[in-house]
Amino acid sequence: MITRLLIVNAALLFIYMSLWFLAARVKRRLDVVDTAWGLGFVVAAWAVVAQQASSRSWLIAVLVSIWGVRLAAHIGRRSLKRGSEDPRYHELSKGWQGNFWLMAYVRVFLLQGALIWVISLPVVMAAGTRIDGLGWLSAAGSVIWIIGFGFEAVADRQLAEFISRKNRPKVLRTGLWRYSRHPNYFGELTQWWGIGLITSQTGYGWIGLLGPLTLSWLIIFISGIPPIERRREKDAEYQAYQHRTSPLLPLPPRRS
Repeated sequence: MITRLLIVNAALLFIYMSLWFLAARVKRRLDVVDTAWGLGFVVAAWAVVAQQASSRSWLIAVLVSIWGVRLAAHIGRRSLKRGSEDPRYHELSKGWQGNFWLMAYVRVFLLQGALIWVISLPVVMAAGTRIDGLGWLSAAGSVIWIIGFGFEAVADRQLAEFISRKNRPKVLRTGLWRYSRHPNYFGELTQWWGIGLITSQTGYGWIGLLGPLTLSWLIIFISGIPPIERRREKDAEYQAYQHRTSPLLPLPPRRS
């Protein structure tokens, strides 16, 4: 059963990301993949429910849908306001050799589809073993998810309001951003570790933990925090902010 779920999800995500690639070609913007990211998890979660529903897979699909739709809407609004492609993708593609769009298809769209497939393992594992009821781990995981969702949603709203202000300072230091340099990422990771906890009671739940582990690795070491920090490494005000403020976990600011 689990093998079939994994194969079907892989096929669906291949088609899904290929369609988003076609949209990118029409718009001539690679950053449409950022909107596709959150919704891809929604597709994967409900595909599992449609094939092998369980109380846990239903619960996770609902939570993933709330997260994915909110994230896609937030990124979509931000992209429309910006009006041009996210500079991260110019930086990513400037060293490419050969056919640009073929490289984009493989290195951006298919790669992100593969990552969605791995990170969404908890919903597959939750459906793979039928266990009656939800249990206290599901309740605990749901509470952790709610905390994470609140963190990410509030942090994103605070950042959007900050960016929209005229004559704003260089660095956002208020609200949740006073306690963490990346509270939105903290919220996202908290949500996925909550989902991992929901899955952990099933027979193959430990495999599902590869999902939040992969996302944590990406955000902390690869494509989340590091590029943001590198872009501002020569900014004196941001350096002072780095000195006082925790990079991820919300903690009281350090004294100068």
